[in-house]
Amino acid sequence: MLRNILWLSLLSVILLIGGCAKHRVLLGKPSPPPERKGIYHVVEKHQTLYRICKTYGVDIKEVASLNGITDPSKIQTGQRIFIPGAKKVLKVEIYIDDVVAESGEKEKIAYKKLNFLWPVEGKITDAFNDTESKRHQGIDVPSPLGTPIKASSPGTVIYSSNTIKGYGNLIILRHSEEFVTVYAHNQLNLVEEGNWVERGQIIGKVGQTGRATGPHLHFEIRKNNKAVDPLPYLK
Repeated sequence: MLRNILWLSLLSVILLIGGCAKHRVLLGKPSPPPERKGIYHVVEKHQTLYRICKTYGVDIKEVASLNGITDPSKIQTGQRIFIPGAKKVLKVEIYIDDVVAESGEKEKIAYKKLNFLWPVEGKITDAFNDTESKRHQGIDVPSPLGTPIKASSPGTVIYSSNTIKGYGNLIILRHSEEFVTVYAHNQLNLVEEGNWVERGQIIGKVGQTGRATGPHLHFEIRKNNKAVDPLPYLK
């Protein structure tokens, strides 16, 4: 009987040691954390990380950290950005402010004095208005479909496409660090991004693309990325 008791005690000790050893091994190798749920957003031309994060409702600092982005102002077209928690790819709108800000970091064109000419001739039907309730950031000049649009001043084409909501076919020219001009609702754009244009050069044709009720040119002058009344500048 004593022999049986000793044997059972020894067996218990062996099982206890084995169990502790097994337990220590398990503690030393914790299970990996579950993968983050989300989607990848592919950056399109002129999209910014700020707009992408705002569209998805996520924190820009967290997204930058997850994707190893050291400078949130510098992302590349075609870059895949992981958006935590997102369930589907969303359309990220492009804004004139973003295009102008982006070009301001790249273009360093300096003129002592700029003279702006009328891009088309005609009577203004909708003037510049900076009030909150009736904001209109440029002037509208009706003109027959296909009327040539002239560059108001020499500069670089920083945008020529139709991806900005409401503007239809749109051209934006940068003339200096301070000034850009905007030409919207075009029937046709005749210049490409990166082109240099001279004052008076034909850059497009009047149309009624985007949110336009009839053929006209919507024209803006922006100073330091803020729309200003074009009339005092036009000659």
